[in-house]
Amino acid sequence: MIELEDAAMQALDLIAAATRAAGYVVAIAIVDAHGDLVAARRMDGARPRWMRASLRKAYSAAVMDRDTEEFHAEIVRRNLQIGYYGDPMLTALPGGIVVAIGGATVAGIGVTGQTHGRDAELARAGIAAFAAAG
Repeated sequence: MIELEDAAMQALDLIAAATRAAGYVVAIAIVDAHGDLVAARRMDGARPRWMRASLRKAYSAAVMDRDTEEFHAEIVRRNLQIGYYGDPMLTALPGGIVVAIGGATVAGIGVTGQTHGRDAELARAGIAAFAAAG
């Protein structure tokens, strides 16, 4: 059984370290499989809207069981508006990733910042914490 809170806190540290090493500042949100917030961090210098965006990215990845980039591709492929899904928290902005163990979603991670399109890559730095906890 995964210790979600412990894994989320470790994931925050891993993502923050990767972000600092890359020279960026971000906001990070980690949610459970239902999209409820488990842990978050806003690095010094992060813009106010970044935390809300990170939470929406993490939420969307978790409840849609796919990365937000994949969700965006589905919306485009099916020629839909995001409002079709009836959930105002959903976003298809890149930077939300799903964390799955044994094929089941256990969490979503969202990262937002001025990362030159590397939000999702930085979010993936936290997956190791869940793999170790699972």
